[in-house]
Amino acid sequence: EVTIEAVPPQVAEDNNVLLLVHNLPLALGAFAWYKGNTTAIDKEIARFVPNSNMNFTGQAYSGREIIYSNGSLLFQMITMKDMGVYTLDMTDENYRRTQATVRFHVHQPVTQPFLQVTNTTVKELDSVTLTCLSNDIGANIQWLFNSQSLQLTERMTLSQNNSILRIDPIKREDAGEYQCEISNPVSVRRSNSIKLDIIFDPHHHHHH
Repeated sequence: EVTIEAVPPQVAEDNNVLLLVHNLPLALGAFAWYKGNTTAIDKEIARFVPNSNMNFTGQAYSGREIIYSNGSLLFQMITMKDMGVYTLDMTDENYRRTQATVRFHVHQPVTQPFLQVTNTTVKELDSVTLTCLSNDIGANIQWLFNSQSLQLTERMTLSQNNSILRIDPIKREDAGEYQCEISNPVSVRRSNSIKLDIIFDPHHHHHH
């Protein structure tokens, strides 16, 4: 059975992706690639005729695709518009047609996030809120403390897809450097770092 794999399945904008065909039948009259889950003539990118070893471009050809005799299709300089489903249409010597499809995702590299804090100098047992500001909707947010992955304690809460970290009450062991890191399947960026100083306040401790 013919299977197609996108290499890589998650591709950064402006990079290349190869639609790699496995188990292409040997005796094919022709095969053609289409944009979308279709074999409509205006969606044809390119076609290859094995007997004559010739290839032809179709109406959906952008100038960035290369079709190979092994069935594969290479995209160069991928754009967000290229994301989606592609169909390989195979015609055997008896003019029977079969199709196989493949999909890939295109991502823009994330931009650097910006870390904000309510106050960098905090009295012990007060609270502090750190906010990771990012333009990249849906990106994954991680928190770092002194360049290591932050271990959450019961005094810490994360909200709004992890973009807001609240520490309440804060303790002396929370002093140090904080950063947030955002990532998607093709890129990762770290924010500026914020150093928190914790002031010991003897007045707070009279109540205990």
